[in-house]
Amino acid sequence: MENDSSFLFIGTKFDRKKFSKDFDRFKEKKKDADSVVENVVTEDEKENGGPEKEIVPVPVSVSVSVSVSSRKRKRKGMVMESVDGFRVFKPSKKVGSEFEQEEEAVDIVAQRKKELNRQMECDALLRKKYNIHTSGNNVPSPLSDFKELMTSYQCEPYILRNLAKLGFKEPTPIQRQAIPVLLSGRECFACAPTGSGKTLAFICPMLIKLKCSSADGIRAVILCPTRELAAQTTRECKKLAKGKKFYVRLMTSELKTADFSKLRCDILISTPRRLQFSIRRKRLDLSRVEYLVLDESDKLFELSLMKQIDSVVKACSNPSIIRSLFSATLPDRVEELARTIMHDAVRVIIGRKNSASETIKQTLLFAGSEEGKLLGLRQSFAEVFLQDDLISRLLCYAAAASIEKRVLLSQPGRRKLGARISYIQEIITFVKSYYGSSRSRTAAGDGNSG
Repeated sequence: MENDSSFLFIGTKFDRKKFSKDFDRFKEKKKDADSVVENVVTEDEKENGGPEKEIVPVPVSVSVSVSVSSRKRKRKGMVMESVDGFRVFKPSKKVGSEFEQEEEAVDIVAQRKKELNRQMECDALLRKKYNIHTSGNNVPSPLSDFKELMTSYQCEPYILRNLAKLGFKEPTPIQRQAIPVLLSGRECFACAPTGSGKTLAFICPMLIKLKCSSADGIRAVILCPTRELAAQTTRECKKLAKGKKFYVRLMTSELKTADFSKLRCDILISTPRRLQFSIRRKRLDLSRVEYLVLDESDKLFELSLMKQIDSVVKACSNPSIIRSLFSATLPDRVEELARTIMHDAVRVIIGRKNSASETIKQTLLFAGSEEGKLLGLRQSFAEVFLQDDLISRLLCYAAAASIEKRVLLSQPGRRKLGARISYIQEIITFVKSYYGSSRSRTAAGDGNSG
């Protein structure tokens, strides 16, 4: 049959020129198949350690399956790279840098937490040492000394010089905590015993924040329950502001009718009634007030003064105003009223709340009448007269004279006693001036010795 079939094709010729393209394609496929076979053989030689004896040609039809098997063998021979974090197969420089930045950020946060905890421990020890009790969110650290005002709060040197002249070598407990609270822009109500330095605790941060005088109007208001306390606060404020041109004014009977738009005033100190009178007459504008201080707030929040306090608080309409309350006692009623006008305030208490000062000796004396009170006070003052301290004797004499003046003024027919009252007033003025000059000389001597 083979001869018969070949006989049929005798005389036929294959025209290669006509089918040259098809012939070339057939040759390329054959070459590709041969190269695939050679690659397979070389891979087998590498795995088996040597060449094989016989090479069996692979037909063209199975070239696809051979290439797939060779790919699988290549993948098996490849060594996979280690997986680091979220990086798969190949490391990415971008991912690596981001990962390092995250690690650095975590380390910075941890370091800040350690520093914060260390600072909180130091603050707690300092407060415990000076019997300072605080409550509120993020209470600022207390002062270690007055020099910290320059390093942390940009205090000008004239304030430190004036504090040294006044005899303050280091801050009192109320000054250690109240000054940083007010300088941090926080509202504050503080309770500290009489004579603990509350006045300078609110005047000092006020002067630091105001920096210099301004023609924009009244920028700070200090309310005091009595005219005597207002006058004393004015004197202390002028002493601390010495060396800087601040306009500190006391609201007197003459000023309450004056037009403050024509007067330069940075700090106004007044009683509530006089200030309310000027507000009603529209003599002054309190819309630019940055600081409002209620000194002896337990007296200011009495029912007889509540209307005046409300009118002053409403007149101080600056949204960024900082309110503060200072008092020797802080009843719960006063604290509740204070929270209604203050926002995120810090409470500072020195010692025990509403307790008597440990530095003052107190005695209880029963008297049946007003004359009996005067006699009892004279007897107690007589004990002090036996001491050698001249200042103490003069102060006691002035206190007895002032009490006697009040008793005489309360009696009927006091006009006939005008000469006696004026004589007592002269004694009081002399003792106060002598005491003030002696105190300044003592403070100056302490400063020179230190």
